[in-house]
Amino acid sequence: MKRTRNYHLMAATALLAFAIVSSFIACTSHSTDAAGSGVGTDEELRYDALQIKGQWADIVDEAAKHPIQSQACHKVLRLAQYRLGQAGNEAIMDCLSNSRDVLSSETAALMMSDVYIQLSMVNMSQRAAFEALVTTNSPETRTRALQRLTETALITSQYEVARKYIAILEEEGRVSKWLKDIKSLAEHPERIDQHPVYRQLRQNHEKVEDQFFL
Repeated sequence: MKRTRNYHLMAATALLAFAIVSSFIACTSHSTDAAGSGVGTDEELRYDALQIKGQWADIVDEAAKHPIQSQACHKVLRLAQYRLGQAGNEAIMDCLSNSRDVLSSETAALMMSDVYIQLSMVNMSQRAAFEALVTTNSPETRTRALQRLTETALITSQYEVARKYIAILEEEGRVSKWLKDIKSLAEHPERIDQHPVYRQLRQNHEKVEDQFFL
């Protein structure tokens, strides 16, 4: 009963910031060309490219044409259905279930990191990104994972950790406007409370029981 109540609280909290967070994450995901670069099935590569671009209707169409094999792709489908108004809060619960088994490949882990951060589940997003980082040999996947880990470190007030990730990105030549902006936040963490997305994610993170796995 307690876990059920926690799930409903997580869903309600996630819904509060869903639109602004999801639109922002789509922008930051475009800051590298990492879509489809990690190791995964062809299905996972297709769904990852679609979810990064926010092509929710195309995800639903893809699922209608071809039965889904990957658990991560199924989670992305449920997120798409929610975004399109084709499913209710139960879709969010589906996205959060079986979080250990769903990280079956680098691409699956990156997709789920995006899904979790959109639902304000910062620790779960961090865990998924870390799984992708430690298993990849792809520079693009590595950059995308490091970007997400930098974001989650800032949201959870681990500023020194965030600065270390930023230093790694700089050393690897991944210079971008995103990196310049995120470095400014790491050097002046008080500004996070004025950031429209990171502020909301931090507030949501403090409200709910955000575990590394559910």
